[in-house]
Amino acid sequence: MITNSVSDNYSHYLSFLRQLVNLPSVFTKPESVKTALLFCKGIFEKNLDEYSVFFDKENNLIALPKNINLQENITYLSAHIDTVDANISDWDTPFHPWKLYEDEKEIVARGVSDCKAGVAYQLFLSFLLKNDLLKLENVGFMITFKEEGSGKKTSVEMAKNMGKELPVSQKSNYLFVLENTVQVADKSTLCIYTSERGNYVIKITDDILKLQQYVKKLTNWNPVCILPKGKTDTIDWLIKRQNGGHACSVKRSDNLLTQVILEAQANSLIQAGEVQNFATIPTNIRVSSANNSKKHILILSNRSFDSLSEIHNQLKDIEYEQVKDFAISEGLNIEEKFLKNNISSIINNYEDDNLNLEYTYNIGASDASIIYNSLDKSYRKNFYPIVLGPGTRSQRKLNPQRLTHGKNETFDKETGKQVIIFISELLKKLNHIQ
Repeated sequence: MITNSVSDNYSHYLSFLRQLVNLPSVFTKPESVKTALLFCKGIFEKNLDEYSVFFDKENNLIALPKNINLQENITYLSAHIDTVDANISDWDTPFHPWKLYEDEKEIVARGVSDCKAGVAYQLFLSFLLKNDLLKLENVGFMITFKEEGSGKKTSVEMAKNMGKELPVSQKSNYLFVLENTVQVADKSTLCIYTSERGNYVIKITDDILKLQQYVKKLTNWNPVCILPKGKTDTIDWLIKRQNGGHACSVKRSDNLLTQVILEAQANSLIQAGEVQNFATIPTNIRVSSANNSKKHILILSNRSFDSLSEIHNQLKDIEYEQVKDFAISEGLNIEEKFLKNNISSIINNYEDDNLNLEYTYNIGASDASIIYNSLDKSYRKNFYPIVLGPGTRSQRKLNPQRLTHGKNETFDKETGKQVIIFISELLKKLNHIQ
């Protein structure tokens, strides 16, 4: 049974995860990301004898079966190797973003759940294949070079290659995006996303009082970064602090930066967050004042199901720049066609005393939306992006808190094991694992 193969060899999964975490790969440091990908490439080349392993034009790592049957379903497993950065001072002792902490229950470090737990599952499957503990059919592996932060998203290249370098089945094509979708509890819940909110990000440069008016007007937009223009190294700052975390999970009303901007005066100076790291609510908010009004750069994020036309209407008569290309910022919703596909009934019939399954939507955004929205429209009908993975979601009620894009990012071992058992059983039911 695949369940026994996973359970009996789970220590190897954890070993892969430790090795990945010990290779920091912050998205702003592409050479470190490449180093982590080269490690994965070496594992694939060692384990996947009947696969072609290569980098595409955007440095995404791909592993494809040399013999693939286009008359049967194809499933691609995908996870990103890059992570957001971390401020060491935010983390609570004994935790540290770049020094792995581990006990019997958990592993704590930056990137352990978002999304190296998903990458580790791909490496683990290759290990099971190499050691004759399973056989794989029509399963491709994809590890994304850059999913986090501002700038180009490299999964667009994977979408462009569907039907070319990446085979497309004449039946169903499944894309399992192995994100952190598990809520830890006495009986944990694996959240399965077939829809995602959009992720629109803009930059506005203006005087602080004008920016204040934009924040009042744009009620669906959350401030994630603000910086005064010009030098700030001689300014005497007062620092205000909040817990921060992922921008998708902190409401605008709970974001202290919102209040600070709305209370600003004409000569106020505010500095918080980083332009590139727009997916993170800033922990430290620096406030001061100047002799005169000073222009600021403000980054606003809209995480909602607003359509592109609604976004343009909200921003009418406002001068702004797109920090993230609107063309890849829309969310997705495949729920209707997903429920008509065989995979839905397979999941509904799955029984596990250790794990709840819940269909819901992703409050964030992932490569699922980027790939689907960048895909040639002729392929979308038979293409099913589904977000589910072994990584742990933020645990805000714990003391100290565990936040995937903030402090103390945590992977829960037992829950992770139950999830990779489920995903492996799902692959088996889809006839991908023998």
